[in-house]
Amino acid sequence: MRKAYIGWMYGVVCIFLYAGEVAADSSKNNSSTSSSSSGSRTRSHRYWMLRPPEGYQYTVKPPVPDRWLNVTVAAHLQGFGSVSEETMDFQAILRIVREWRDPRLLPIPEGRPYLPVDPQAVLWTPHIDFSNFKEVKVATVPHKEFQKEPNMWVTADGKVNEVTLYEIKVTCSMSLQNYPLDNQLCSIRMDGFEGVLLAWGYPFIWSDHGPGPLLTDATAIHSQFRLREIEMKAYVNSFNLRVEGKGCKYLSYVCDYRAADACLVDNSRCADTLSSPECDYCTAFPGTCDKHTQTCDLVTEATSFEFTSLEIQLHLSRRLAYHLLQMYIPSTSIVIMSWISFWFSIDTVPARVCLGATTVLTMTAQSSRTAPMPEVSYVRAVDVWVVVCQLFVIAALLEYAAVDFIRRREDHKPQVDSTLDQNNGTLQVVCTDPQVPDPVTRTSPCRPRSPADKAKRIDYICRVAFPTLFILFNVIYWPFYLCF
Repeated sequence: MRKAYIGWMYGVVCIFLYAGEVAADSSKNNSSTSSSSSGSRTRSHRYWMLRPPEGYQYTVKPPVPDRWLNVTVAAHLQGFGSVSEETMDFQAILRIVREWRDPRLLPIPEGRPYLPVDPQAVLWTPHIDFSNFKEVKVATVPHKEFQKEPNMWVTADGKVNEVTLYEIKVTCSMSLQNYPLDNQLCSIRMDGFEGVLLAWGYPFIWSDHGPGPLLTDATAIHSQFRLREIEMKAYVNSFNLRVEGKGCKYLSYVCDYRAADACLVDNSRCADTLSSPECDYCTAFPGTCDKHTQTCDLVTEATSFEFTSLEIQLHLSRRLAYHLLQMYIPSTSIVIMSWISFWFSIDTVPARVCLGATTVLTMTAQSSRTAPMPEVSYVRAVDVWVVVCQLFVIAALLEYAAVDFIRRREDHKPQVDSTLDQNNGTLQVVCTDPQVPDPVTRTSPCRPRSPADKAKRIDYICRVAFPTLFILFNVIYWPFYLCF
């Protein structure tokens, strides 16, 4: 009975507590609703957030005195994946910051330099598209209920900053004549429509990170290419293909990124010490940039057919370590191994034939590593290397076939020796066997070089000629494809 009474009292207390919590939540929601209806600024349990005022139209561009609305753009290349020669594309993770001025959102509470925008609010944003994309995935999705953190901020003078994270797959038309000793130029292009003037710069949340408005996570560049240089340019474009001044660059940055390779030496150390200055520098590598500006008449005289574009040009050079280990060094070893037959005796037929056939078959199998490459109508550098190596191993096998043929054809052919009889001065022709020495001098008579000697002489010449020709080929091959 006592236990039943205690259980009944516990149930009553829980009911009263639940009813109190529901009432508190209801009053809190009512107060927040009344406060949001009285103004365009709402306050969460963490910070103030901005909402557009009544009558704000998010489909209408902010008022501008002339043709263009200035939009400043900065970017952070947070990942650079593999570049596919077969599909002619590459993958990248790009965080883009855009800034423009919208005076319709003013004023914001005094004493605050900026205010985050409520994720539930819908503001006007510039219309920017990727023009050479295959796939685009927006990792930062605005205006969704599940998004808790804001991705837009408004300053006291009305400048709006928006941060968006993209996962993109972009086309990259490659020229593979010098593959795998090639340099490639891949681009990420963005077009701005509806009268926005795109330009690289420094939004207020970006601050001055370095000499250029593009940062790169050098520890996240997992590719077979080395990033040598990045050129960022802003130029005027037009739907009219024949308009004069199309493609004029009014702003560009050229950044040297060769020093970024130092960040890849020990990038695993940054996983444990993310706050170290070295890791911060590598994850936001700015490069060494030079700024160039130019006046474009098409910008000032623009019509409704003109728009502006931004482009990030990635100058890439292929890393050779993989190809040296998988193609060049093994094929060179096979060629050198085929030369061993020149030091074998010409009588060791099974050994020389087996070695020659093995090197030819191995080189043929080695050449199949280029099969996954796309079929192109021109000769690549790797094709030249493979063909020359195959010619060397085949020539080594054919050299022994020729040597053995000469030895077997003339080895047992009788030779005629002419001697002068000193007694009567008559000329005597004697058929001698080159294997039988003279009975008087105990030495072989003076005769032309035997076929065996000819065969050995050919082997001696090939011992020097084959390595010399292969070295000469390398002296021509590497400078030609690396420098031209």
